[in-house]
Amino acid sequence: MGHKGQAPLAAYIAFQLTELEAQLPLIAAADPEAVHNARLALRRLRSVLSCYRGMIPRLPRTARGEVSWLATSLGESRDAYVLAQRIRLSLDTKDSWKSPDTVRLAVEELEASSARLAASLGGRKRSKRTVRAARAALLEVPTAREYKHPTADLAERLQARWERLQQSLAEQAGNSDAEVRNAALHQARKDVKCLRYSAEAVADAFSHHASGVIQPAIGLQRLLGEQHDAVVAGEWIRELAKSPGIDAGDAQRLESMEVRRRLNAEEEFRMAIAEYPVPAPRRALTF
Repeated sequence: MGHKGQAPLAAYIAFQLTELEAQLPLIAAADPEAVHNARLALRRLRSVLSCYRGMIPRLPRTARGEVSWLATSLGESRDAYVLAQRIRLSLDTKDSWKSPDTVRLAVEELEASSARLAASLGGRKRSKRTVRAARAALLEVPTAREYKHPTADLAERLQARWERLQQSLAEQAGNSDAEVRNAALHQARKDVKCLRYSAEAVADAFSHHASGVIQPAIGLQRLLGEQHDAVVAGEWIRELAKSPGIDAGDAQRLESMEVRRRLNAEEEFRMAIAEYPVPAPRRALTF
């Protein structure tokens, strides 16, 4: 295959860092979509750095730690916001709640905590320094122009990510323990995200063939995301049920909603991996 469609990894990395930096002022204004966009840019960046390690410079230890801190903090803000919207939607589906005001107060606190964390992150100099440090380490070096590799090498890196995904899928399929299965599905979700974003970063190198890997990965990511969100919401509801003023029946109905959502997502997921599995990149992209 040679060097057909040499992958513009430097351009992809530059785009994610630019996107992240552009979102910081909006994050400072507690814009939840800006938090989402910045978190997504970081996920894409970290996926590429992990998948193509050795092909591109590695972040220095200090910079890696700061990137990890920012990703975790953005995740905490976004997760609280998403959970709040999810519970709010559940409350709006029924009119027969016995203690809706108490639950809504808990939801409002989730939203407030998400906004506080976002505002703090967006306005902190540490966040800006993190982006600058990553840019300097990854793009302001002589080798930045050499982030181009034979497509066969790129396909092999994606193959390794795909194999990690298969291991996670096998672990969840072979375990009847709900906690272990949920953990394996969550790992599969992270694995499929990394595979998807890493494939998107070099999609031009493989022309339309890349969509054969990317599209089914998107479908699995969506279903695994719904499954994980239902698990997290169920855990939050069980903790909420211990709070004063929460009606036990309300908590049970809310949790039942999440159980149904989780089971539906898991059933759709099983159908998806049977009917539309992510193909092995070595086979799908080697031509």
